[in-house]
Amino acid sequence: MLSRVAVLQKLLQPETQYLHRNILLKVKTKHITLSFTRYLTNNKEYKKMVDPKRVVSYEDMLKVIHQPEKVIIDVRNPDEVTNTGKIPSSINIPLSTVHDVLTSMSDEEFKRQYQRGKPSSSDELIFYCQSGRRSSEALDKALKLGYSNSKTYLGSWNDWSSKQK
Repeated sequence: MLSRVAVLQKLLQPETQYLHRNILLKVKTKHITLSFTRYLTNNKEYKKMVDPKRVVSYEDMLKVIHQPEKVIIDVRNPDEVTNTGKIPSSINIPLSTVHDVLTSMSDEEFKRQYQRGKPSSSDELIFYCQSGRRSSEALDKALKLGYSNSKTYLGSWNDWSSKQK
């Protein structure tokens, strides 16, 4: 008799995605690494399931903006930041460049571009975007790169800007 995992391995092909009842199942390898994503009702946006210990609230952000040792990173595109504004003390590193900036950019270049020191792998990084999707992706990238104290502000700019009025 086959185990449930063995049955799944036979049924699910590597590098494929399956959508069922608003849950996206991503199969990465034949040894089954599963990633579940919950789609919102409009199916255009989604929020990745994030460990609650890695989520920062609006109230947390009100404190964090006054703690310069913590690095708040806006992963939206520069034109979005220009058009809407940003959370105080945050720096803009678009999602498409997060990996390269954290791995390849020199300390000197980082300081020149962002007017602060490049974070070390032990520093707390807090990512945000417009709605939380891209910040969750940035969190995943940072954790894979060894930035173990990384978090995401899932409410992101939508939450921040609505509560600042």
